[in-house]
Amino acid sequence: MSGGFKSYVNMNEVEKAEPEVQKKDVKKIASEVFGGPLEPKLLPGELVIAEGHNVLKFDSTDDFNHGISGALFCTNFKISFVTANRSSYDLGELRQRNQLLSEHDIALTCVEAVYQVWNGKKKRLPAGSNIQGRVGILEIHCKDFRILPFSFKFTPKEAERNVVNAILHHAFPTSLDLLFAFEYNPGKNLRIGIADTPEFRAVKDWERELSRVNPSGWRVSFANTNFKMSDTLPEQFIVPSSLSDHDLNNSSPHFVDGRVPLWSWSHQNGSALVRMVELRTDTTQTQYLERTTIRKVKFVSPVVTISQLSCRGVLDSMLRAIESTHPERTKASIIDLGRLCPSPKYIQQAYYKLRDLCMPAGAEDFWAADQKWYSLLDGTKWLQCVSACLSVSSAVAERIAGSRQTVVLREYDGRDLSCVVASLVQVILDCHTRTLVGFQALVQREWVVSGHRFTDRLHHVHTMDRESKESPVFLLFLDCVWQLLQQFPSCFEFTETYLTTLWDSARVPLFATFLFNSERDRYVACMDAKRDKNDNTSPTLMPVWDWSLQFSDQDRLLFNNPLYGGKLAEYFPEHPSNGPTVVPPNPTNTLGSFKSRNKWKSKKKKQASASAQVSFVAPSTPSFNGPLFPINIGAGLKLWTQCYMRWIPWAHTVGGGPPSEYFHQCLLVDELHILNMKIHSLEMSKPDQHNTSQESGMFFTFESPRGFDANDSLTSAFPYSPIGSMDRKSIVGTPLFSFLRRMSVSSYNGAAANGDD
Repeated sequence: MSGGFKSYVNMNEVEKAEPEVQKKDVKKIASEVFGGPLEPKLLPGELVIAEGHNVLKFDSTDDFNHGISGALFCTNFKISFVTANRSSYDLGELRQRNQLLSEHDIALTCVEAVYQVWNGKKKRLPAGSNIQGRVGILEIHCKDFRILPFSFKFTPKEAERNVVNAILHHAFPTSLDLLFAFEYNPGKNLRIGIADTPEFRAVKDWERELSRVNPSGWRVSFANTNFKMSDTLPEQFIVPSSLSDHDLNNSSPHFVDGRVPLWSWSHQNGSALVRMVELRTDTTQTQYLERTTIRKVKFVSPVVTISQLSCRGVLDSMLRAIESTHPERTKASIIDLGRLCPSPKYIQQAYYKLRDLCMPAGAEDFWAADQKWYSLLDGTKWLQCVSACLSVSSAVAERIAGSRQTVVLREYDGRDLSCVVASLVQVILDCHTRTLVGFQALVQREWVVSGHRFTDRLHHVHTMDRESKESPVFLLFLDCVWQLLQQFPSCFEFTETYLTTLWDSARVPLFATFLFNSERDRYVACMDAKRDKNDNTSPTLMPVWDWSLQFSDQDRLLFNNPLYGGKLAEYFPEHPSNGPTVVPPNPTNTLGSFKSRNKWKSKKKKQASASAQVSFVAPSTPSFNGPLFPINIGAGLKLWTQCYMRWIPWAHTVGGGPPSEYFHQCLLVDELHILNMKIHSLEMSKPDQHNTSQESGMFFTFESPRGFDANDSLTSAFPYSPIGSMDRKSIVGTPLFSFLRRMSVSSYNGAAANGDD
């Protein structure tokens, strides 16, 4: 080398590099990236409502000191900011790329609030209002805890007004039929890949679930066909075999919303988990059931007078039928979730406090909160809600598995906390629900078709009584599952990235999975949309379980847990952790009371109850297919930082944290896969075949770790938050960097020798 130039290029890596990129290819790539018009990527059926150019997007974490220029669009699906600035292009391999929403896109249903910032003062803009003057800075607060400020300083006034008013109108729809799911038109090229995830809208799905669990004394009921018995139950569900559909129809008016007790799951010892609502409390009050049929012909049912005595008789007969399914005919245990778990309103209040803590307006607010972080986190009461749900679920699971007792979960309308506890009990006891397909089937069965009010709880539709209906109950459940995943990382097939992505997808107005309050609401909405189209085709309502709509095959590998025992069992079949299921010892205490009449018990009682819960903890190294009894107090619970703090750069660890562990775990498992394949080829006397990351199922691979140093590139917010701020000084994470790391020295010298620009 002349001129004292020292080469730091590893020639072994150069030999393995990709073919040289020609100059014309470089110009083509640069033209496509930086020279194209600023237009949003539109989905089939998506329309641009308003647009404004020369808009500045600021970095809210940098006190509005740095930003990028581009165009802001409002469509009937999203708010899209399109820029040619290089800072919007991250290192592609290090960030989860959503095929529906780009880096600077916001789904309309993800908008929490819109603020106007003028002269340092912040004013919330009412939904549906019209702005006539200049806005200055528009600050959009998102439900995923992002804060996105936009400045219209260089935007024409008319374009500014049109964009802001379009956002205020379309981000807060007043009815479900205004959501993009009813406008989406994928055409004939649609490919739905959800064959492995049952939707429980067909009898065969319920029969398959019965066959998998193999309980005795239970059957599929058709009493609610066409939703004639209850508007909130699915058309098919599982009930005791001793009850006929006629019995169910006669008993239905005695229960809230006509929801008769329904089966959730059965243990191999014969004990069952059942969900039940409260009995109707009116004794002489006349009940008028005004319902709307599919054809919108309103009718009023005959007068129904229910006495307290008859209600008690119906309840006793139902409990006898449930108890008859147990091999020993033992008495069922009724658990009152309204007394033991936080109410939806309490959960919402805790969520508001958590949101305020994890959405600092700037560096000053963040560092001020950092001085008393733990006390502020404790003041949110969010982890107390998580602890309560885990404690109740662990105790219920012990009664089923340890005490061999059928448990009936009772909640007023059976559509909130019973979903949480019933699902957690199954995650604790049933290893199938810890697989990707099994977990999705669990959510579909216990939440979607069983009538959890996603429309109200996730606030998809803007209403005046928002405070009384909105509550992130589903997020609380996912947080509880995340806690289990942290304590038992080898027992789940999926990762925390999957759980975070699932929560993000619940606020995308494209997937019917999380849009409706009940199956009947979904059916009626489809029929109404069909009539509005004036043709014979129903809208294409997409399920969230077809992840190929959002992510590439490569990005879906982020869902695979490298520590999953079922995966490692392929390499270590004799490992003791793959042994038989272990039932925990029967504890001496009973369910503690966490709350009464929506108020927490005294500190002394909570501590006594919490300390008693320690006896529920199973051995520290359970088998991946055995029961999981979590530590649900004290240091056993953590804050789900990937979900709640991924947009706060000051809270990120560079080169460390769980993503760094995940990186090395992927490499190790992929290496084991390679060795296993080589051993297999030697045993079969076949030549060794090259394997890829698709074969091992790992996002990072051993042979080709994506050409970067994890210590410099990964942060604890992986795979969501970009590297650095928007005004990053280095070229890392830009198209130029991606190009240069593929270039060899010879190709660069050749281009220079030819005098190319």
